[in-house]
Amino acid sequence: MAKRKERYDLATFKMPKYREYVVVELRYESPVAVAERKFVGHEQGEDQANHLNKVIDRFDIQDVQFQFHVPAKAIRVSLEMAAALPTAPKAATIEKRLKKAHGDRFDIPRFFQTNFVRVVPKRPGDAQKIAKAMKSASAVWSAHVAPRPVPPLFFQPPDIAEPGPFNIEPTQGYLYSAPCGIGAMDVWSVPGGKGQGVKICDIEGGWNLSHQDLPGGIAVIGGTPLTTDDWVNHGTAVLGEMVSVSNDFGAVGVSHKAKAVVHGAFDGTVFNAAAAIDNAASNLSPGDVVLIELHSELNQGTGDFVAMQYFPEVFTAIRTAVDRGIVVIEAAGNGNQNFDSAKFKDSGLQKDCGAIVVGAGVPPSNRIDFNGFGGGMPAYSLLGNPRSRIFFSNYGKIVNVQGWGWHVSTLGYGDAQGGPNPNLHYTFRFSGTSSASPIVTGAAACLQGAAKAKLGSPLDPGKVRDILIKTGTPQEDSPGVPAVSNHIGPQPDLVAAIGKL
Repeated sequence: MAKRKERYDLATFKMPKYREYVVVELRYESPVAVAERKFVGHEQGEDQANHLNKVIDRFDIQDVQFQFHVPAKAIRVSLEMAAALPTAPKAATIEKRLKKAHGDRFDIPRFFQTNFVRVVPKRPGDAQKIAKAMKSASAVWSAHVAPRPVPPLFFQPPDIAEPGPFNIEPTQGYLYSAPCGIGAMDVWSVPGGKGQGVKICDIEGGWNLSHQDLPGGIAVIGGTPLTTDDWVNHGTAVLGEMVSVSNDFGAVGVSHKAKAVVHGAFDGTVFNAAAAIDNAASNLSPGDVVLIELHSELNQGTGDFVAMQYFPEVFTAIRTAVDRGIVVIEAAGNGNQNFDSAKFKDSGLQKDCGAIVVGAGVPPSNRIDFNGFGGGMPAYSLLGNPRSRIFFSNYGKIVNVQGWGWHVSTLGYGDAQGGPNPNLHYTFRFSGTSSASPIVTGAAACLQGAAKAKLGSPLDPGKVRDILIKTGTPQEDSPGVPAVSNHIGPQPDLVAAIGKL
């Protein structure tokens, strides 16, 4: 067997044009805000604000603003609260004080969001320098260059023109009964089991919402969609796994009666996954589902991709969404990283933000059809036992469940059916935690739909995660990849999960 290329394959992926910027996390007790592209202080915070302004004045700055959209009232309350806090307070102390002072009249998560500020330099090379300078300021808890925009796809299949249309549903083995699949087909006859009454929001780069196999009326509820083929194919494939229409051609989605919406992770030329998550959650209702179809490198060019919750602003956005009753599904990423290792100590990869983090498992067809198309392995390479960790998937205690990491049939790309019209394109080779995460998202939507039908209300996000973990088909060992030290969790089993309602 050829040596595996254990990293994300960027050979055919185009990095979009975006502005590199710095995310500054202010300390809870720092009474500092931003206004008119400058830091401003509340009374005793003036000296801290002036110091921060001196730092950014050393650089040519394009913009300074809050990372999240924060109402003026929330800014005022946050400044007053920060000024009254002791040094280095705990989050629980802040929540207690806010509840005592404002009761239910103040959105407590907004306080934590006001601590994140975006500093955008005109020269991208200045971002690292600004982050380093900001870290030494007394008002700052942390500062880092914002994550790069990358979807968690391991391998992009080629476009191969084929005649059509035809039905690829027989190749969608992830829909089949456990242990091979998640048992989606088995629960579609259950009231709500097709995801009825549940809204799913996919957060990433772009989509082809005109594809013949997608339901009409999928709304873009925010962000700036990208239009390059790689991003558009990725988003189309993701939607196809979840909401492809049930008909006599193409594919069918796991939760094909759920309502889909999408949100771009870009705001103009700025990549802001945290704000996208927050805005998407504000447009959803308790019981709905958000899917984060992104991962990002820690060090450019190294392939050390991690789940987005590593970044404090994204961790905060996810936690806020979960607190509002939204189920958040997050791709673990394709960096072959052990999240339990010492290098991630005290990071968001070793803390629980409430998301359902999804790893990529080996599909039942444990020989992978590279067929000469790349990935650093020859055609029909042996991957390992089904439901063991696939070699590129990240892993660790925070990874909750798994989905198929290869051989996922869905919409887009054109290797199964190609030709000049992208509305007719299908693939047999969608892969990565990109392909695994929509399978789990569809499972969550089916479970929530069944819960609404049977119980009259959806489950809270923690309960959804708990059921999917406890009722799933267990992860398997593989040579050199023991489940105990390569944890990606079980594969959902919807029959057993809905049976727990």
